[in-house]
Amino acid sequence: MESQHASRGRRTLEEIRQKRAAERMQQQTPAATASHGDPHGNQRAAAELLARVQQLENGNLELERENQMLMSKEVEKDSLVNRLNDIEKNVVPSLKKALNDISLEKDAAVIAKEDALAQVRSMKKRLREAEEEQYRAEEDSASLRAQLNTLQQQVMSNSYSGYAVGTSSEQTLAMEKEIQDLQTQLKQESLLRQQEQQKLAEESLLRQQDQQRLVEEQSRTTSLAAEKREMEEKIAALTKKSSEEASEFAARKAFSMVTHLTTLCSLISSESKLLTV
Repeated sequence: MESQHASRGRRTLEEIRQKRAAERMQQQTPAATASHGDPHGNQRAAAELLARVQQLENGNLELERENQMLMSKEVEKDSLVNRLNDIEKNVVPSLKKALNDISLEKDAAVIAKEDALAQVRSMKKRLREAEEEQYRAEEDSASLRAQLNTLQQQVMSNSYSGYAVGTSSEQTLAMEKEIQDLQTQLKQESLLRQQEQQKLAEESLLRQQDQQRLVEEQSRTTSLAAEKREMEEKIAALTKKSSEEASEFAARKAFSMVTHLTTLCSLISSESKLLTV
């Protein structure tokens, strides 16, 4: 039973093969008849094939131009990458070093400012003490002058009363000497006060210069920080552009290769059909 089914299946397959072979023969017979009946058919096919070859050559030239453009873009990309690497190696470290130096200078300027303020406070304190000392000296001088006037009046009155004048004269000379000493001390205190005021003015000028230098350093720091941000933005833009161009270059190159292979396959197929005919 199984052998009968197998033989029947083989016969069926053989019939199908014969039927397909007959169909192929029927399809090839009109084509051969038309080819022998039309002597110019091969010439037209050859002309079409030459036109196709010319079209493919033009396509290849276009692909070569596109490849050259892509290669030039790749060279430009390499140049941008080299520039980016140069910026990262040279510019960015120098900017960081400059910012660190400015930060150190800023800290030093702040410390100098605090020292100057402390010195100004000390100078003001000494100036107040000198002014108070001068006021006390002036009060003592006025008191001594009043006492001297009183003694002189007493001497004048005692000369008419018959008292000895020698002792009063000695007291008067002593009082005058003391007044002169006080005046000398007053002049010295005044000179010290002037010196303190001059020193205070110099300290104030130095403080203003320090503040001006601090403002300049802050402005320079701000400028360098802005320049650093600008350079970082440029670096990010260059990196993004390089990545995009690299991706685009790879995609277009792959597409060009696929197109070229498809065209070659089409040309080979056309030549095969022409040779078969």
